[in-house]
Amino acid sequence: MVEPDRRSKWITHRWPTDIEHSDRIRGLQETGSLPFYKRYVAGEFREVWMELAALGDAVWLDPVAADALAVCYETMHRAKTNIEIVVGALETEGYDFYPTVYSPYWRRTQKSKEWIESKDEESQLILARLQEPLTNRPGPLRELIIAERKQRLAERGRIASSFHEERLGIVRPLVPANSPSWIRKLTSRAGDIPLSLRAWHSTVGGVNLVGHHPELAPPGVECDPLFVAPLRSVVDVCMVWQEDHADAKERPPFQMPISPPRSVKAGISGEGAQYMVTLPSATLDAVIENEPHGLDFVNYLRLAFEWGGFPGYADTPGKAPALIYRFRERLLPV
Repeated sequence: MVEPDRRSKWITHRWPTDIEHSDRIRGLQETGSLPFYKRYVAGEFREVWMELAALGDAVWLDPVAADALAVCYETMHRAKTNIEIVVGALETEGYDFYPTVYSPYWRRTQKSKEWIESKDEESQLILARLQEPLTNRPGPLRELIIAERKQRLAERGRIASSFHEERLGIVRPLVPANSPSWIRKLTSRAGDIPLSLRAWHSTVGGVNLVGHHPELAPPGVECDPLFVAPLRSVVDVCMVWQEDHADAKERPPFQMPISPPRSVKAGISGEGAQYMVTLPSATLDAVIENEPHGLDFVNYLRLAFEWGGFPGYADTPGKAPALIYRFRERLLPV
Protein backbone atom coordinates (compact mmCIF):
# COMPACT_ATOMS: atom_id res chain seq x y z
CA MET A 1 0.00 0.00 0.00
CA VAL A 2 1.42 3.35 -1.10
CA GLU A 3 0.23 6.19 1.13
CA PRO A 4 -1.53 8.97 -0.82
CA ASP A 5 0.85 11.67 0.38
CA ARG A 6 3.85 9.76 -1.02
CA ARG A 7 2.44 9.18 -4.48
CA SER A 8 3.65 11.00 -7.52
CA LYS A 9 1.50 13.92 -8.70
CA TRP A 10 1.23 12.06 -12.00
CA ILE A 11 -0.88 9.29 -10.40
CA THR A 12 -4.21 11.00 -10.84
CA HIS A 13 -7.69 10.23 -12.12
CA ARG A 14 -7.82 13.64 -13.81
CA TRP A 15 -6.16 12.66 -17.10
CA PRO A 16 -8.68 13.68 -19.79
CA THR A 17 -9.79 10.89 -22.11
CA ASP A 18 -10.05 13.10 -25.19
CA ILE A 19 -6.40 14.21 -25.12
CA GLU A 20 -4.16 13.24 -28.02
CA HIS A 21 -1.77 10.42 -27.14
CA SER A 22 1.25 12.49 -28.20
CA ASP A 23 0.16 15.34 -25.92
CA ARG A 24 -0.21 12.97 -23.00
CA ILE A 25 3.29 11.59 -23.52
CA ARG A 26 4.66 15.11 -24.00
CA GLY A 27 3.21 16.10 -20.63
CA LEU A 28 4.88 13.15 -18.93
CA GLN A 29 8.18 14.00 -20.59
CA GLU A 30 8.26 17.21 -18.56
CA THR A 31 9.79 15.12 -15.78
CA GLY A 32 12.82 14.07 -17.77
CA SER A 33 14.01 11.49 -20.28
CA LEU A 34 11.67 8.53 -19.46
CA PRO A 35 14.20 5.71 -20.05
CA PHE A 36 11.68 2.86 -19.69
CA TYR A 37 9.38 4.52 -22.22
CA LYS A 38 12.25 4.97 -24.68
CA ARG A 39 13.18 1.32 -24.39
CA TYR A 40 9.55 0.27 -24.78
CA VAL A 41 8.98 2.17 -28.04
CA ALA A 42 12.34 0.83 -29.26
CA GLY A 43 10.93 -2.70 -29.03
CA GLU A 44 11.72 -3.98 -25.52
CA PHE A 45 8.05 -4.63 -24.82
CA ARG A 46 8.10 -7.57 -22.43
CA GLU A 47 11.44 -6.67 -20.85
CA VAL A 48 10.25 -3.20 -19.83
CA TRP A 49 7.01 -4.48 -18.30
CA MET A 50 8.88 -7.17 -16.36
CA GLU A 51 11.42 -4.69 -15.01
CA LEU A 52 8.75 -2.18 -14.01
CA ALA A 53 6.75 -4.92 -12.27
CA ALA A 54 9.89 -5.90 -10.32
CA LEU A 55 10.07 -2.36 -8.90
CA GLY A 56 6.88 -2.92 -6.92
CA ASP A 57 5.56 0.20 -5.14
CA ALA A 58 8.22 2.39 -6.75
CA VAL A 59 6.12 2.69 -9.91
CA TRP A 60 3.69 4.86 -7.91
CA LEU A 61 6.48 7.14 -6.67
CA ASP A 62 8.79 9.73 -8.16
CA PRO A 63 10.98 9.54 -10.16
CA VAL A 64 9.62 6.31 -11.74
CA ALA A 65 5.88 7.07 -11.85
CA ALA A 66 5.84 9.30 -14.94
CA ASP A 67 7.99 6.80 -16.84
CA ALA A 68 5.75 3.88 -15.80
CA LEU A 69 2.62 5.78 -16.82
CA ALA A 70 4.15 6.65 -20.19
CA VAL A 71 4.75 2.93 -20.79
CA CYS A 72 1.18 2.12 -19.70
CA TYR A 73 -0.36 4.76 -21.94
CA GLU A 74 1.79 3.75 -24.92
CA THR A 75 0.78 0.11 -24.38
CA MET A 76 -2.92 0.96 -24.26
CA HIS A 77 -2.64 3.29 -27.25
CA ARG A 78 -1.27 0.34 -29.20
CA ALA A 79 -4.00 -1.90 -27.79
CA LYS A 80 -6.69 0.53 -28.97
CA THR A 81 -5.14 0.62 -32.45
CA ASN A 82 -5.15 -3.19 -32.53
CA ILE A 83 -8.77 -3.39 -31.43
CA GLU A 84 -9.82 -0.92 -34.11
CA ILE A 85 -8.01 -3.05 -36.70
CA VAL A 86 -9.62 -6.28 -35.46
CA VAL A 87 -13.12 -4.78 -35.27
CA GLY A 88 -12.77 -3.45 -38.81
CA ALA A 89 -11.54 -6.83 -40.06
CA LEU A 90 -14.39 -8.66 -38.31
CA GLU A 91 -16.97 -6.32 -39.83
CA THR A 92 -15.46 -6.94 -43.27
CA GLU A 93 -15.79 -10.71 -42.72
CA GLY A 94 -19.46 -10.37 -41.76
CA TYR A 95 -18.89 -11.22 -38.10
CA ASP A 96 -22.13 -11.27 -36.06
CA PHE A 97 -21.39 -9.37 -32.84
CA TYR A 98 -23.37 -10.20 -29.67
CA PRO A 99 -23.81 -6.82 -27.94
CA THR A 100 -25.99 -8.18 -25.10
CA VAL A 101 -23.62 -10.90 -23.86
CA TYR A 102 -22.79 -8.82 -20.78
CA SER A 103 -26.33 -7.72 -19.89
CA PRO A 104 -26.86 -10.47 -17.24
CA TYR A 105 -23.72 -9.24 -15.43
CA TRP A 106 -24.52 -5.51 -15.56
CA ARG A 107 -25.98 -5.08 -12.07
CA ARG A 108 -27.44 -1.82 -10.77
CA THR A 109 -28.76 -0.46 -7.51
CA GLN A 110 -32.49 0.24 -7.52
CA LYS A 111 -31.77 3.96 -7.62
CA SER A 112 -29.45 3.59 -10.62
CA LYS A 113 -31.93 1.34 -12.37
CA GLU A 114 -34.74 3.87 -11.92
CA TRP A 115 -32.48 6.70 -13.10
CA ILE A 116 -31.43 5.03 -16.34
CA GLU A 117 -35.02 3.95 -17.05
CA SER A 118 -36.27 7.53 -16.56
CA LYS A 119 -33.51 8.97 -18.78
CA ASP A 120 -34.29 6.42 -21.49
CA GLU A 121 -38.00 7.19 -21.42
CA GLU A 122 -37.40 10.95 -21.30
CA SER A 123 -35.07 10.78 -24.30
CA GLN A 124 -37.57 8.77 -26.32
CA LEU A 125 -40.28 11.35 -25.57
CA ILE A 126 -38.02 14.19 -26.74
CA LEU A 127 -37.29 12.30 -29.96
CA ALA A 128 -41.01 11.73 -30.55
CA ARG A 129 -41.77 15.45 -30.07
CA LEU A 130 -39.04 16.43 -32.52
CA GLN A 131 -40.63 14.19 -35.13
CA GLU A 132 -44.17 15.55 -34.75
CA PRO A 133 -45.51 17.07 -38.00
CA LEU A 134 -45.38 20.85 -38.39
CA THR A 135 -48.69 22.59 -39.01
CA ASN A 136 -49.77 26.18 -39.60
CA ARG A 137 -46.26 27.49 -40.22
CA PRO A 138 -45.31 29.84 -43.08
CA GLY A 139 -43.05 28.39 -45.75
CA PRO A 140 -39.71 30.14 -44.89
CA LEU A 141 -40.18 29.62 -41.15
CA ARG A 142 -41.11 26.03 -41.75
CA GLU A 143 -37.83 25.42 -43.62
CA LEU A 144 -35.81 26.97 -40.79
CA ILE A 145 -37.58 24.84 -38.20
CA ILE A 146 -37.05 21.68 -40.27
CA ALA A 147 -33.31 22.41 -40.58
CA GLU A 148 -33.01 23.06 -36.84
CA ARG A 149 -34.96 19.88 -36.09
CA LYS A 150 -32.64 17.76 -38.21
CA GLN A 151 -29.66 18.99 -36.25
CA ARG A 152 -31.37 18.45 -32.91
CA LEU A 153 -32.67 15.04 -33.99
CA ALA A 154 -29.15 13.84 -34.80
CA GLU A 155 -27.82 15.05 -31.44
CA ARG A 156 -30.75 13.81 -29.38
CA GLY A 157 -30.73 10.54 -31.31
CA ARG A 158 -27.16 9.82 -30.19
CA ILE A 159 -28.05 10.66 -26.58
CA ALA A 160 -31.22 8.57 -26.66
CA SER A 161 -29.36 5.62 -28.18
CA SER A 162 -26.72 5.84 -25.44
CA PHE A 163 -29.29 5.78 -22.65
CA HIS A 164 -31.31 2.99 -24.29
CA GLU A 165 -28.28 0.78 -24.83
CA GLU A 166 -27.06 1.35 -21.29
CA ARG A 167 -30.49 0.41 -19.97
CA LEU A 168 -30.34 -2.85 -21.95
CA GLY A 169 -26.76 -3.60 -20.87
CA ILE A 170 -25.44 -3.44 -24.43
CA VAL A 171 -21.67 -3.37 -24.96
CA ARG A 172 -20.59 -2.46 -28.48
CA PRO A 173 -17.38 -3.83 -30.06
CA LEU A 174 -15.47 -0.71 -28.98
CA VAL A 175 -16.87 1.52 -26.22
CA PRO A 176 -15.22 4.96 -25.93
CA ALA A 177 -13.38 5.77 -22.71
CA ASN A 178 -15.50 7.50 -20.04
CA SER A 179 -14.62 10.87 -18.57
CA PRO A 180 -11.88 10.76 -15.90
CA SER A 181 -14.42 11.28 -13.12
CA TRP A 182 -15.54 7.67 -13.60
CA ILE A 183 -12.15 6.36 -12.48
CA ARG A 184 -12.55 8.50 -9.37
CA LYS A 185 -16.04 7.09 -8.83
CA LEU A 186 -14.56 3.60 -8.80
CA THR A 187 -11.44 4.26 -6.71
CA SER A 188 -13.32 6.30 -4.11
CA ARG A 189 -15.50 3.26 -3.44
CA ALA A 190 -13.29 0.24 -4.05
CA GLY A 191 -9.75 1.59 -3.69
CA ASP A 192 -6.84 1.79 -6.09
CA ILE A 193 -6.75 0.12 -9.47
CA PRO A 194 -3.54 -1.03 -11.20
CA LEU A 195 -1.81 1.49 -13.45
CA SER A 196 -2.43 -0.82 -16.41
CA LEU A 197 -6.21 -0.66 -15.95
CA ARG A 198 -6.10 3.04 -15.16
CA ALA A 199 -4.38 3.60 -18.51
CA TRP A 200 -6.78 1.22 -20.29
CA HIS A 201 -9.87 3.04 -19.06
CA SER A 202 -8.32 6.43 -19.86
CA THR A 203 -7.38 5.37 -23.38
CA VAL A 204 -9.45 2.49 -24.73
CA GLY A 205 -12.70 2.13 -22.78
CA GLY A 206 -14.47 -1.19 -23.30
CA VAL A 207 -14.26 -3.93 -25.92
CA ASN A 208 -16.61 -6.74 -26.90
CA LEU A 209 -15.54 -9.14 -29.65
CA VAL A 210 -18.05 -11.81 -28.62
CA GLY A 211 -20.12 -13.05 -31.51
CA HIS A 212 -20.57 -15.72 -34.15
CA HIS A 213 -18.73 -16.55 -37.36
CA PRO A 214 -18.57 -19.97 -39.05
CA GLU A 215 -14.75 -19.94 -39.06
CA LEU A 216 -13.66 -17.56 -36.30
CA ALA A 217 -16.24 -18.30 -33.60
CA PRO A 218 -18.40 -21.30 -34.45
CA PRO A 219 -20.96 -22.45 -31.86
CA GLY A 220 -19.50 -24.32 -28.90
CA VAL A 221 -15.86 -23.33 -29.50
CA GLU A 222 -14.27 -21.61 -26.48
CA CYS A 223 -12.18 -19.17 -28.51
CA ASP A 224 -12.54 -16.57 -25.72
CA PRO A 225 -13.20 -13.41 -27.79
CA LEU A 226 -11.61 -10.40 -26.14
CA PHE A 227 -13.96 -8.59 -23.78
CA VAL A 228 -13.21 -5.87 -21.22
CA ALA A 229 -16.19 -4.43 -19.36
CA PRO A 230 -16.66 -0.67 -19.84
CA LEU A 231 -15.99 1.48 -16.79
CA ARG A 232 -19.57 2.67 -16.49
CA SER A 233 -20.77 -0.91 -15.93
CA VAL A 234 -17.91 -1.56 -13.49
CA VAL A 235 -18.96 1.45 -11.41
CA ASP A 236 -22.59 0.27 -11.42
CA VAL A 237 -21.52 -3.16 -10.16
CA CYS A 238 -19.32 -1.47 -7.55
CA MET A 239 -22.26 0.57 -6.28
CA VAL A 240 -24.27 -2.65 -5.86
CA TRP A 241 -21.34 -4.18 -3.94
CA GLN A 242 -21.19 -1.08 -1.74
CA GLU A 243 -24.92 -1.24 -1.06
CA ASP A 244 -24.87 -4.99 -0.37
CA HIS A 245 -22.24 -4.46 2.34
CA ALA A 246 -23.47 -1.13 3.67
CA ASP A 247 -23.98 -2.51 7.20
CA ALA A 248 -20.89 -4.71 7.31
CA LYS A 249 -18.12 -3.83 9.77
CA GLU A 250 -15.59 -4.91 7.20
CA ARG A 251 -16.40 -5.23 3.51
CA PRO A 252 -14.80 -7.95 1.38
CA PRO A 253 -12.56 -6.70 -1.45
CA PHE A 254 -14.34 -5.57 -4.59
CA GLN A 255 -14.08 -7.96 -7.51
CA MET A 256 -13.71 -5.69 -10.53
CA PRO A 257 -15.38 -7.41 -13.50
CA ILE A 258 -13.34 -7.82 -16.66
CA SER A 259 -15.16 -10.37 -18.82
CA PRO A 260 -17.87 -13.03 -18.81
CA PRO A 261 -16.47 -16.57 -18.60
CA ARG A 262 -15.28 -18.12 -21.84
CA SER A 263 -17.98 -20.80 -21.70
CA VAL A 264 -20.66 -18.08 -21.66
CA LYS A 265 -18.98 -16.26 -24.54
CA ALA A 266 -19.04 -19.55 -26.48
CA GLY A 267 -22.72 -20.11 -25.77
CA ILE A 268 -21.97 -23.39 -23.98
CA SER A 269 -23.22 -22.33 -20.55
CA GLY A 270 -25.15 -19.52 -18.89
CA GLU A 271 -23.05 -19.73 -15.74
CA GLY A 272 -19.46 -19.58 -14.63
CA ALA A 273 -16.99 -17.34 -12.84
CA GLN A 274 -16.30 -14.01 -14.49
CA TYR A 275 -12.77 -12.84 -15.19
CA MET A 276 -12.04 -10.22 -12.51
CA VAL A 277 -9.37 -8.24 -10.69
CA THR A 278 -9.47 -7.82 -6.92
CA LEU A 279 -9.35 -4.23 -5.62
CA PRO A 280 -7.75 -2.33 -4.05
CA SER A 281 -4.58 -2.96 -6.01
CA ALA A 282 -1.94 -0.21 -5.94
CA THR A 283 0.26 -2.06 -8.43
CA LEU A 284 1.57 -1.82 -11.97
CA ASP A 285 -0.63 -4.69 -13.18
CA ALA A 286 -2.75 -7.44 -11.67
CA VAL A 287 -3.63 -11.07 -12.34
CA ILE A 288 -7.02 -11.68 -13.95
CA GLU A 289 -8.69 -14.19 -11.67
CA ASN A 290 -10.50 -17.12 -13.33
CA GLU A 291 -8.67 -16.53 -16.62
CA PRO A 292 -7.46 -20.07 -17.45
CA HIS A 293 -3.82 -19.13 -18.13
CA GLY A 294 -3.31 -17.19 -14.90
CA LEU A 295 -2.20 -14.08 -16.79
CA ASP A 296 -2.09 -10.49 -15.66
CA PHE A 297 -4.03 -7.91 -17.67
CA VAL A 298 -1.26 -6.81 -20.06
CA ASN A 299 -0.14 -10.37 -20.80
CA TYR A 300 -3.76 -11.34 -21.43
CA LEU A 301 -3.97 -8.52 -23.99
CA ARG A 302 -0.76 -9.82 -25.56
CA LEU A 303 -2.19 -13.31 -25.81
CA ALA A 304 -5.40 -11.93 -27.29
CA PHE A 305 -3.53 -10.03 -30.00
CA GLU A 306 -1.25 -12.99 -30.71
CA TRP A 307 -4.44 -14.84 -31.64
CA GLY A 308 -6.18 -12.08 -33.56
CA GLY A 309 -8.51 -11.14 -30.69
CA PHE A 310 -9.42 -14.76 -29.80
CA PRO A 311 -6.94 -15.97 -27.13
CA GLY A 312 -8.79 -19.23 -26.56
CA TYR A 313 -7.10 -20.60 -29.69
CA ALA A 314 -3.81 -20.62 -27.77
CA ASP A 315 -5.06 -23.85 -26.17
CA THR A 316 -5.93 -25.48 -29.49
CA PRO A 317 -3.63 -23.87 -32.08
CA GLY A 318 -4.30 -26.63 -34.57
CA LYS A 319 -7.94 -25.57 -34.73
CA ALA A 320 -7.24 -21.87 -35.27
CA PRO A 321 -8.70 -20.74 -38.62
CA ALA A 322 -6.51 -19.12 -41.25
CA LEU A 323 -8.26 -15.79 -40.68
CA ILE A 324 -6.68 -15.59 -37.21
CA TYR A 325 -3.19 -15.58 -38.71
CA ARG A 326 -4.20 -12.95 -41.24
CA PHE A 327 -5.57 -10.73 -38.48
CA ARG A 328 -2.58 -10.98 -36.18
CA GLU A 329 -0.09 -10.10 -38.92
CA ARG A 330 -1.58 -6.60 -38.95
CA LEU A 331 -1.40 -5.95 -35.21
CA LEU A 332 1.14 -3.95 -33.21
CA PRO A 333 3.23 -5.63 -30.51
CA VAL A 334 2.39 -4.54 -26.97
